[in-house]
Amino acid sequence: MYIKVETLADLNTFNEIWMECWLEKGYMLDPTFDETDRFIILDQENREIGTIEFKSYLPTKQNYINTVFPFHEIEMLETNPMKVIEIDKVSILKKYRGKNLERLLSLFVHYTEFYQMNYCVVLLERVFYRALRNVYKIPIEPVADQMYYKGDYVIPAIIHSHEVYTKKEDYPWIIHSNQGFERKPIYT
Repeated sequence: MYIKVETLADLNTFNEIWMECWLEKGYMLDPTFDETDRFIILDQENREIGTIEFKSYLPTKQNYINTVFPFHEIEMLETNPMKVIEIDKVSILKKYRGKNLERLLSLFVHYTEFYQMNYCVVLLERVFYRALRNVYKIPIEPVADQMYYKGDYVIPAIIHSHEVYTKKEDYPWIIHSNQGFERKPIYT
């Protein structure tokens, strides 16, 4: 279902996938040099088809996402920032889009459950936002109107991950996995 990026070869594959997707969409490239948990999504034939990255969330102005939108000023995130994570580099190669989104979203559910994350902060492309909300019924809260950012309009939003993993029976698209996670989240 996924590969955790741990080697230079994995990192190169991870970067190739998300960069190809972002260039296809006309987005500005935004490499991450911080310590993060990066994953390569695999399809049913074990082809490397997508990426997702989980970053520590720090409730300060110095945290990059807070310079784009001031998530750090939202009360629900201020109360327990160690239960908040940032999601970035969400991508699936064009020819594998469609049913493989469930694989990527299932990894999000398993990861946030394993680390007991209550919220995820994200900047979401508008079509992806609508799919998460209307098709997958993920509890997601827009915290501002759409804004132009690095080549497209995005919606700053909070995903209520705790509501998803505590009610998994309400999300029949979740693919169950016996893969685990090896280390604690990437807080510095």
